[in-house]
Amino acid sequence: MDFPGDVDIFGEEFDQEEEPEHEQAEGGHGGADSSGSSSPSSSSASSSSSGSSRSSSSVGGSGGAVAGAVAVAGGEEEYEYDSVGVVGQAEVEEVEDKDLFGSDNEDFQNTPARSAYLVPVLPPVRSNNPGRGGFARGRGGGILPRPSGPYPHRGGFGFGRFSHGNGRNDERFVSEFKLNKSEETLSRKSVVIQEPCEIASYSRVEGGEVYFDDRSLRLFKRSVQDCVGSDLNIGFDTFIEKRDLGSEGFGDLLACVRNSTVPLNNIHFVTYRNNLNKIMATAYIRHEPWKMGVHKRNGIVYLDVHKLPERPQSELDRRRCYWGYSFENVATEDSENTGIDANVEFCSVIRTKLGAHRIIMGAEMDCCDSHDDGRRFYIELKTSRELDYHTEERFEREKLLKFWIQSFLAGVPYVVIGFRNDAGILVRTEMIKTSKITQRVKAKSYWQGGVCLAFTDEVLCWLYGTVKEGEDYILQFMPPFHRLELLRGQSCPDAITRHVELLTQN
Repeated sequence: MDFPGDVDIFGEEFDQEEEPEHEQAEGGHGGADSSGSSSPSSSSASSSSSGSSRSSSSVGGSGGAVAGAVAVAGGEEEYEYDSVGVVGQAEVEEVEDKDLFGSDNEDFQNTPARSAYLVPVLPPVRSNNPGRGGFARGRGGGILPRPSGPYPHRGGFGFGRFSHGNGRNDERFVSEFKLNKSEETLSRKSVVIQEPCEIASYSRVEGGEVYFDDRSLRLFKRSVQDCVGSDLNIGFDTFIEKRDLGSEGFGDLLACVRNSTVPLNNIHFVTYRNNLNKIMATAYIRHEPWKMGVHKRNGIVYLDVHKLPERPQSELDRRRCYWGYSFENVATEDSENTGIDANVEFCSVIRTKLGAHRIIMGAEMDCCDSHDDGRRFYIELKTSRELDYHTEERFEREKLLKFWIQSFLAGVPYVVIGFRNDAGILVRTEMIKTSKITQRVKAKSYWQGGVCLAFTDEVLCWLYGTVKEGEDYILQFMPPFHRLELLRGQSCPDAITRHVELLTQN
């Protein structure tokens, strides 16, 4: 910024004598140290500025100090103002200008070309956020050491590049269903569901044989409340765990459908209820992964069950799983003194309609009861740890949601829950009507059954419209749980291929 030559920068009341004393007091200079002629630094500052600043004023220096010749109003006297104070003109020593790099500078000429000291090497800059979003990439590790312990770090959420979650990076990727619709949007959608109707059933007995009847169906014990205090650990040593049948189990369902002679020309989906449970629950539960096979043949989409790898079960895990089977034994007639074989089961084959899609599904049933007029109905048996104020909310948010979905889809009117303690002792039982479960959580706004149905209807519409005739796919919901992914499958299970061939022959 330029100032006119006649402007007094410091004002009319500028004190020429007190300023040096103030500078001495703050700077800690005394006596001869405050003189411009006796200080080498002030001499050089005075001499270097004398030739260049007599005609104009300049503002500079460290901390706002002004150096150079300043013309005071009146034009009679000139003063030199440096970092120490105002120095009279008589004290300014004229020093001849020298070329610092010229041949007449002996000190410069005698300076060696190379320093005797090594070039300092600075340590690398380290960051606490290596590799996040490109920030600090290649700048070394964090300042703090990695925590040690038995749990290794899981970069990228612990999943491989093509194994989970990054469907678009997978060469098998076909399509995706984004979970971007809000609960409010889905709640405004009305979806019609047809009352489930049983069209067939089959039983698996000890040894694995399958019969198209209800011989494995058990009768509910109406006096189950009298069993409070039962030890659910009894029989654990002789427990026969359920074996994974793979596509063989799906083949039993398809064989039962063929045996029932139910026409399939207007059916859109054939599946186990478990697959629909997973899709419906995903409307609210977004942290549980799952997979299923998708195969379209003759206009029908077959949903095959795919089990995910599980971590090895501990003794306590196996025992907790057994408590569920043990409660089923306790809550049914003529079952207390028999060993438990998890492979013995009764499966009901049900036809229903959700939205525009007709569905045939197989659903395993725990037991049944009958009305006074003889009409039979099914009952779901469930176990849960006794509730307290810490666990009640999660029970109503997740477990009751799963109980309702499983029972509602198959038209099961009642759910009986056996609550046990940590030792496996039955402490109480509770019977809930399926239709009352949604009313129980409605006031708390945990979830809505209509939202689950609307979500499932949209998934089925997207799935049926995307898959192509004669091709095989995998539908999965994997971390980071942002979308459903449809991947191209490698082959079709033999059970489905044989089923289609038999239908063609008939």
